[in-house]
Amino acid sequence: MDSTHELDEQRRALREGALVQPVTELGTLVVTGSDRQSWLNGLVTCDLAPQKPLPAGGRAEPPAGGAYGLNVVKTGKIFAEVWIVIAEGRIHVGARRDRIGQLRETFERYLIMEDAEIRDASDEHGWIFAHGPRSADLVAAGRAAGADAAIVDWTGLGGALFVAPRQAEGAVLAALLAAGGAGPVLATTDAAWEVLRVENNVPRFGVDFDDQHFPQEASLEARAVSFNKGCYLGQETVFMLQMRGHAKKRLVQLAVEGEDDVPPGAEIALPGGAAVGAVTSRVADPRGPRVIALGYVKYKHAVVGQALQVAGRAAEITRAPGAAPGAGDRPAPGGKAARPS
Repeated sequence: MDSTHELDEQRRALREGALVQPVTELGTLVVTGSDRQSWLNGLVTCDLAPQKPLPAGGRAEPPAGGAYGLNVVKTGKIFAEVWIVIAEGRIHVGARRDRIGQLRETFERYLIMEDAEIRDASDEHGWIFAHGPRSADLVAAGRAAGADAAIVDWTGLGGALFVAPRQAEGAVLAALLAAGGAGPVLATTDAAWEVLRVENNVPRFGVDFDDQHFPQEASLEARAVSFNKGCYLGQETVFMLQMRGHAKKRLVQLAVEGEDDVPPGAEIALPGGAAVGAVTSRVADPRGPRVIALGYVKYKHAVVGQALQVAGRAAEITRAPGAAPGAGDRPAPGGKAARPS
């Protein structure tokens, strides 16, 4: 685990500059053919229609040159997260390696008359994420070193995606870390990002949500779903849940009083004792004697400020569904700000 000082420096970079994260768990599908973009747009929740490869200067408002979205099944439940980079003549689709094989099979099942071809290039490409407000400023350096790139803010913290041939991956990483500017640019590790993502209300597939959840249950609809695009696989259920109903439960961030760890799966209850959900992720709060957690609560209780109990300890919802990370923050128990510095 990174030291306390190193984590503090990474928090500063995340707030003022950029954190650079090699993402080894992602595989890559490469889609080619003249119909590649319109066809792929019918299989993901994000809207690819307006996206084009980044211009030579690489300056644009996010999303630009790609997108973050989901592949959902016919019932509307999540199968995989997808990170998409649109390059000249091809589209890179990043997804967890344990999802890539079946994701390719699903895509091919819906390839009928379109001019599109899918290839698993997981062994040929590596992914690097940038998180933070200066992420877009790194795009030119990454592309010059051999990466395809997109400006995609999938966490609400600012962001960019880089996908590079394996032989260029090291050069791209070095170029990103060497990029100058006003804010700090630092590398982060998987262990450090696990802490930082919970602090910043960023859920993780396989930990905070999985293929048994709808996008709205995982509170991903604002980040990953377009409700204005045309049809896509699973759209009807996702759309109807948003417009004519609601999810039974929602993923929220909580602050739990006390320094002791919260057990995995700890029960979340109302002050009167009625169970309303369970914890999925938790980390120690760097600002004081409490735990920051992600967990599910019933829909009607998913409100910032809702008083709760977690493993018998006082707790409060600090970030609610539909708000980007940082929005809707409020003081946690004890009067300390919910947003870590």
